[in-house]
Order: sequence, then C-alpha cells, then structure tokens
Amino acid sequence: MRKYLTTIFLSLSVFCFSQEEQSIDRIVERIFDYISDETESAPDFDLLYDNLTEFYAQKINLNQTSKEELEKLMFLSDIQIENILVYLYFNKGMKSIYELQLVEGIDYFTIDFLLPFVTVQPTETQTNKWNFKQLSNKGKHELLFRTDGTLEKKKGYFQNQQNPNHQYLGSPFYEILRYSFKTQNRIQLGFVAEKDAGEQFWGKYNKGFDSYSAYIQLDKLWKFNRIVVGDFRATFGQGLIVNGAFSAGKSSYVLKVTPQSSGLVRKASTDEYNFFRGAGASAKLGNFTLTAFYSFRKLDADTTGGSFSSFKVDGLFRQMSDWDKRKDINMRVVAANLSYRHQQFKIGTTFYQSWLSVPLIPSDVPYKMFAFSGTNQRAGSVDYYFKVNKFTFFGETALSSQKAGATLNGVMIAPVSTLNLVVLQRYFSPKYDLFFAKAFGKASRVSNESGIYLGAEIFPIKRWKIVAYGDIYKFPWLQYGSRNPTQGFDGLVQTDFIMTRNAEMYLRGKYSNAEENYTDIQYPIYQIGNLKKASLRYNLNFKISKFSFRTLIEGNFAQAPQQTTTKGFAMLQDVAYNANWHDLTVTLHYLFFDAGEYNNRFYFLERDVPYSMTTPVFYGVGNRYCINVKFDIINNLALYLRFAQTIYADNRTEVGTALEAVNGHIKSDFKVMIKWNFRNKYRK
Repeated sequence: MRKYLTTIFLSLSVFCFSQEEQSIDRIVERIFDYISDETESAPDFDLLYDNLTEFYAQKINLNQTSKEELEKLMFLSDIQIENILVYLYFNKGMKSIYELQLVEGIDYFTIDFLLPFVTVQPTETQTNKWNFKQLSNKGKHELLFRTDGTLEKKKGYFQNQQNPNHQYLGSPFYEILRYSFKTQNRIQLGFVAEKDAGEQFWGKYNKGFDSYSAYIQLDKLWKFNRIVVGDFRATFGQGLIVNGAFSAGKSSYVLKVTPQSSGLVRKASTDEYNFFRGAGASAKLGNFTLTAFYSFRKLDADTTGGSFSSFKVDGLFRQMSDWDKRKDINMRVVAANLSYRHQQFKIGTTFYQSWLSVPLIPSDVPYKMFAFSGTNQRAGSVDYYFKVNKFTFFGETALSSQKAGATLNGVMIAPVSTLNLVVLQRYFSPKYDLFFAKAFGKASRVSNESGIYLGAEIFPIKRWKIVAYGDIYKFPWLQYGSRNPTQGFDGLVQTDFIMTRNAEMYLRGKYSNAEENYTDIQYPIYQIGNLKKASLRYNLNFKISKFSFRTLIEGNFAQAPQQTTTKGFAMLQDVAYNANWHDLTVTLHYLFFDAGEYNNRFYFLERDVPYSMTTPVFYGVGNRYCINVKFDIINNLALYLRFAQTIYADNRTEVGTALEAVNGHIKSDFKVMIKWNFRNKYRK
C-alpha cells in the first residue's frame, strides 16, 4: 500500500514533466548538446538520431527492457542503467512511469530526457520464434536523398593548367542516398551511398558514388542475441582494444566516462574508416555471452616503396594524387569477447588480431618513436564491472603484442541521493598503439597518456543541478607538435536550472591549462610554456506556444606563453516556429562573434537536417545566420531546406584555406533533403 501511495504522490509531483509535444529533431538536438562537448570528440550523431527516433516512435517498455536497449539512449550513465534494472528486478517491474523517481540516481533532469522514449506496460510473453513474413510486412522503410553545396566558387574548382593535380576532379556538391528498414527490434537493414564535394561522380577515376555501405542486423534469432552482416561497429570493455561507439569524452555529462554501447551494432553513418566489414554474432549461453566477428576491408594509404607511414582516413578523393592511395591495403581483423554476468557482477575477456597486406612503417620523427610498425597486431584484455552497496567499480586492462599495456579503472559513488561521484584513472603506455582502440582520455589515441579524472553531480534543491569535473593528464612521451613530454589540466563547472516545464537555463565555466611549444622572443629555439584558456557561457531555452527560443552569450580569455591575454565574445539567438499546417517548422539562427585570435575560437551547435549536426568553428570578427525549413509535401514525404551564410567584418579577402578557400569575406552554404517514410501493413 505504501508503494502505491508513494506512486500517486509522485504522479502529482512530477506533473511538470508533462509537456507539449516537441519535434523529435528538437529533442535529439537538446540531448546531443547535453552529452557532447563541442571542442571534444562527439558521439556518433547518426547512431544517436537513429536510436532516439526509433524509440520516440516505439517507446521502450521498461518492464521488458535490457541493459543493451537502455544503452542505446546514450544519455544514461552505466550506474543509472544498473539502478533501473535493479529496481525492476526487486520490485518485479513498475506499475507507473512515475516510479522512475523512486530509482536511485535517476534525477529530475534524467526523467525529463527519458519521458519521450519510455513507457510502462504490462509484461508480455516474449518468444524468439520468427514469422519472417509478418515481421517484414510490419516494417518501417525510410529513404532519403540529400545534397549540399557552397554558392561561392572554391579555389579547387578553378582550372589550373600549370598544375592539374592542384584542382578538384568533380562537382562542388555533396550527395548522399540512404535507405533503411526496421521491424519490431528484430530486423534492420539498409545502405548508404555518398559522394563528397569535389569528388568525381562519373568519369575516368570514378563511376557512381564514391563510398558505399550496407548492413543487415538480426536480433533474437534462434540462439543468437544478434547477427550482423556487412558494415558494423564493435565495442568491448572500456574500448582499450576495440571501440566503435565514439566515447563522449569530457562534457557537461560528467558521469558518462564509458563507451556508449557494447557488442556489435550495424554501421549506418557516412564514416569511411572506423568500422568493420564482414560478419559477426553474439550468443548468450546461460550467464555467459560470446561475441565474435571477422572483417576484411580495403583501406587507403600511400604504399609507394612497398610500405606506408599512415592511413588516409578522411575518405576524400578529390584530386588525382588521392586516387593513387585508393584501397591499396588489405586489412583482416578477427576479434572475440567472452563475458560472464551474474546479477551485479560482470567480467569479460577480449582477444583481437589484425593483418595488413603491406607493412606499416611510421615516419622517422621523434614523437612516433614508439608507434606500431609491421603487419600484425595482437592484443588481449580483461574487463570487469561489479557493484557493492553505494560503489560501482569498472575497468579494463589490456596487453598488446608489442608488450605494451594500457589500463583504465574507475569507481562511481552515490553516497546520498543528492550526490553522484566518479573517479577514473588511466595509463596508456607510449608503446601501446592499436588501430581501433578508443577510450576516455585527452588525446584521440589510446597511447602515451596517464591521468586522473574526478566528476561530480550535485542536486542541492529541486530543479537545480550542479556538475563539475577536473582532469589532470600527462603525456610521458612526445606528442605531435611538442618537443618535450607535457602535461595539463581541464576543468568545468555548470549549474542547470529548470524554471518551468517550458523554460530552462545553464551557466557553464571552463578552464584549461596545457603545456605547448613556443618560440622565445629573444632566443629562436622551441621551449615549453603554458597555454591558459577560460570561458563563461550562459544559455537560456524557453518555449511560448508554438515558438521556441534559445539565447546564448559566451566570453573567453586565452593567454599563450609570453603573450598578452586575448579575449573573445559571442552572442547567439535561435527562434523556431512549429505549425500544424503540413507539419511546418521554421528555424532562424543568428550569431555574432568577435575572436581575433585562434585561441579564442568558438564552437556552437547549429540545427541541421536529420542525421546531420553542424558545429562549425569561428574566429575573427563576423556574423552568421542560418534558416532551416521543414514541411511535409504529402503525408510521410518531408522536404528539408537549409541556408547558412557567414559574413566576416575583419577586412579579410579570403574565407577558408588552400583549395577550400573562397575569395571575398562571405561564405554561403545550402542543404536540400527529401525524406520518405512508409510502412507495410500485414495482411493475412
């Protein structure tokens, strides 16, 4: 009886969560802004958008969910996911969605994010038996085509008779064709075809799109949890060996320090490097889960002389010299992960090996002294997770065939309901260097780094949240651009406040102090000094009827070694309007920025078309505005239009660099996308 009375009380107390229907694009944008940091590695937006739109249309039934399903939401931390599952286990499910407030570690802000994607329904008997005809006829299809371009002509598109290689081969338009099919969390299949701006679509060097990707993902088939064929990603443990989940890194979501998903998942994005091509499967045998895959791909590099020094990972083939590096290397990869899970304890082991058809020999520069060299990579690791009362421990330790180690270990603590803490230790040997490793850290590579990270969430009173992190890191050996081992510190403090169901704001302060090279004014030699940066941002979001507003003001300071302090200032305003007529949405975006030095540059998230998120960098003095329009031509057929223009006011005569530069002080970009969604209806 007490539980039901508490549920009724909570139903009334969280009435403020009931909000007017928001578009899925706006919801995804808000979550992406929360879990990512514009200056750090961002999560895979394609995957985030795909997962959230799926759960927005077909909500997760918390009474029948799993850890793997909740991980797809990406904004839930490991400890929050575990606490939800523990609550469901001991209480035999939920009777009402409002019981979420009874779950330890699920705060007001998390519930606000969860509500569009979860529901509480009676438990239904699940079966692994497939009715392929019924499944295929109840599926959802999506087909889209998008083209982007720049109105001004870039230098790469001018004829260069003296140096024909110093120009682009193709048209100035980016084009993508994408198809996907999903049905009842059992079948997912699709393909992506893409051509970057400047690449040849039809001619001597290329016939058709430049990049093709296809996948099939089958879930809960016979004894298998998942089967993937085609292009896919894999993530095991903390990512010290394989991580395709794009760890969020340091952001205002201070507790999210682990990979966003685990196991195998289809790859539906346009990324042309960080994925596997082949087949993989995962099967559960009692408390054991076995996952394995095989991949064979052709990669790009300059193999002149019978070896290569680095992969070409940008996927751009716009010049004749680029085509000399096209698919010159064969890479085979096999990997397997075996994990054992019992209630709140998990331990796993991962094995990985890759073979290259051409030896990798790094360039002879000091910072690459310990980089991988050869044709074969092997590595193994042990990862763990267990919970004891208020403590949750996790980590992974790996050893490569170069006899180099990497370890990452952390603990999450929830001493009281209003405080969550995470402490993370990491050490990556300078000799540890794997192709597909990606884990929490300052650098993009899992190599040559050690550090301690501390994050905290505090809920002082209702609707208020304070988050903070501090990260002390060190590079024991040289990094690119440094002549000595270096170290640094990153810190953040942010206060969030939900004023009403239609208004929220945050105040964010950031500080960094990093060592870097500099040239002494009196002595023309490289020395190490400290680059100090600080910024303060105020952000306000509110909604009035069919209008949504975002106001942002940010100032920053930077001091380079032996330089005076420089300042930057920016002001941003967004206005969005939603109408019922043809589901019309119009968004206006305006930005003024004044950042005379590159160290004072700004990054701001901009609304974009589906499956795309724009975070351009701004320095100099200027203005930028964007106009986004979306409306349904007919039912389930939507048209998206975007126009953006940056106007500089700092007397520059060129925007951009090298072949991407345009003459003048104005740069104008556009996007056009058509998206068609349709469903099959099952007929007996």
